[in-house]
Amino acid sequence: MKSRREFLKLVAAGSAAALTTRARTAAASAKRAARHAMAGPAPADTTPPKPAVAAIAPAIREEIEKQKKSTAGTLKMLRDYDLPAGSPMAFSFAALKPRRAEGR
Repeated sequence: MKSRREFLKLVAAGSAAALTTRARTAAASAKRAARHAMAGPAPADTTPPKPAVAAIAPAIREEIEKQKKSTAGTLKMLRDYDLPAGSPMAFSFAALKPRRAEGR
């Protein structure tokens, strides 16, 4: 178990590392953008266009609608379920007492 001071040093070191990593990444992407700007126009996009919603097979559309209806029915059943008065809670949250390091 680390002391509070050690923990804060670790957090500060991690934060500094994250900030310097972001700065290096931003500088590298700026250099890369400058190189690409000097290289000339980008090549034409050769990826095929994504299919439109209308192009989806009818069987897939029917299955999606069936699953949507099933999910909606399940949610309606759960929301409409009446719990008896005084029933126990499904879960509860209670804060735990901090553990102390041995020898202190």
